[in-house]
Amino acid sequence: MEADPGGNRRRIQAGGIVLAIIGASLWGLSGTLSSILFRDYGMPFSTLVSLRMILAGIIALAVLRPKFPRKSLRDFLVFALAGLFGVQITYLATISYSNAPTATLLQYLFFPIVMIYEVARRKVSLTAGILVSVALALGGTFELTTSFPSHSAAIILSPLAIVFGLLSALTAALYTIMSGPLIRQNGTLPVITWAFIIGGAFSIIFSMNSSYAYFSDIHVSELPMIVALVLLVAVFGTLVAFGLYIRSMQEITATQASLAGTMEPITAALSSAILLGIFLTGFQYVGGVMIIMAIIIVQLFSFRPKTAA
Repeated sequence: MEADPGGNRRRIQAGGIVLAIIGASLWGLSGTLSSILFRDYGMPFSTLVSLRMILAGIIALAVLRPKFPRKSLRDFLVFALAGLFGVQITYLATISYSNAPTATLLQYLFFPIVMIYEVARRKVSLTAGILVSVALALGGTFELTTSFPSHSAAIILSPLAIVFGLLSALTAALYTIMSGPLIRQNGTLPVITWAFIIGGAFSIIFSMNSSYAYFSDIHVSELPMIVALVLLVAVFGTLVAFGLYIRSMQEITATQASLAGTMEPITAALSSAILLGIFLTGFQYVGGVMIIMAIIIVQLFSFRPKTAA
């Protein structure tokens, strides 16, 4: 029986896409849990950034004990600070100034950024299908964000929310683009574990004062729920989510991973409806359908990675 390298490659890529989808889904859920911490328990977003990154790093280090990633050290530090820490602080700041659906939908703009980068670097071919999918994704994101021509209370577009949301998209694009080369050189666990530890330690500079004031005034009766929510965000919404998403880029390109990442706003919208009572309008669901169409077009019809000569 002859081997089918094309079929085997498709199966490997499908597995990578599944990992990215699960990771992105956990991000969406963690965004909603973060909203609960902000809205119901008054936790500063900088405090949650430090807690989720430090706890995720310590847990991974204690359980798995990965070595420090020494290859491409400068790129790794940029990835840890500007990428992983940057996306955490800007994403949670967006939630703090708006809500989880708004934050995740603005952050999703990282997808066209990654795609444009890979086309410019000739890592993927520019096809009509890709252009159509980018247009659908941008249009869907706009519709989900604005509910044009109606208005939705689910989307809060304050100036600070827009600024931090766009910064979140840029930092998400940065760590997505940098993830592949780093994990191929150092492995997934060393990269994410030490990036969380370094980024978490750096974040203390921004969270020290607010964290001290917050925990000084907290009611003891609130601690069990706060601890439970923080652990859920740290373990599933940070360690597992980033681990699966970054691991996926051993099998797929950054463009494919960012497309799979569209499950984040969908999960955020569903979990916000269930846990927070924040519902989307019919126009916003149309935007969601447009994004799904973009994923289908790129994944099934038009995505052709550049191959080495």
